[in-house]
Amino acid sequence: MDSNAKTKRAPFLDKVMNMSPRHEPEVEDAERAHKDARPAIHTPMLDIVLRNGSIRSFSYAHLTEVEFEPGDTMTLRFTSGAEVIAEGRGLASARHQIRLHRADEIRECSQSELTLQAEGISQIERIHITEGEKA
Repeated sequence: MDSNAKTKRAPFLDKVMNMSPRHEPEVEDAERAHKDARPAIHTPMLDIVLRNGSIRSFSYAHLTEVEFEPGDTMTLRFTSGAEVIAEGRGLASARHQIRLHRADEIRECSQSELTLQAEGISQIERIHITEGEKA
């Protein structure tokens, strides 16, 4: 083999040898979507917003159980023993979002919002928070 042939192949071989493995486009898309799902939130929290404007945030990492009762009562239980009971209507979709850790907040409706009777909308009439053990 002459020295000319060696120099022509060397850049190509170098390029091939230095390539990192690639995934299929679907895998790369899934990895990108996973990264974008919750940017910079290491321990997501669920805000409980009361009608008076006060807010309590509970860590999803400590949510142990979500109970739903027909008639639209949802109970969230946390490892501290705290319970959040939400009563209203159309809460099945809110339960689903909380179960997937995708809800940012649950909010008590204002008095004017309670008069709306739109179908398919979650409305929380009342939220009761029972304290658990304080560390």
